[in-house]
Amino acid sequence: MTQAEDRIPIVETYRGVGIHDQQPRERIDGVVKPAIDRVLGIGDVKRLADYAADTGNPPEARLLASARVEAMWELAAENRELRPGIDLAVVKASVAGLQSVRWRSSQYYGSLLDKPDGPGLRRQEKRKTLVPRVFT
Repeated sequence: MTQAEDRIPIVETYRGVGIHDQQPRERIDGVVKPAIDRVLGIGDVKRLADYAADTGNPPEARLLASARVEAMWELAAENRELRPGIDLAVVKASVAGLQSVRWRSSQYYGSLLDKPDGPGLRRQEKRKTLVPRVFT
């Protein structure tokens, strides 16, 4: 499976963010899009990093939060400013697999690589319809 084939298909774009397939319209409109709006309203890098790590948040919004953290990190480096006090590798690891068909959870909105829910983190939302697993 090539990297392009492993990408979760995008069914639409909202505010520049691709919306993943295999979810009902009610979830897209009622959960995913408002979550994207929330992430776009967060300006603090630590809050964005925490949002990306929270497995209870929609994958699309978690990926956006991670991308914003990375952009803030790179901007600070380009401007020769102190980089944000977060570990960028940890932020990237927290969203690993969220764009992958191979690593997509068939039961929850998230990745098989997501760490188990911990203190202060919401439980992942369970899918109403299971997604078929892809094996290569």
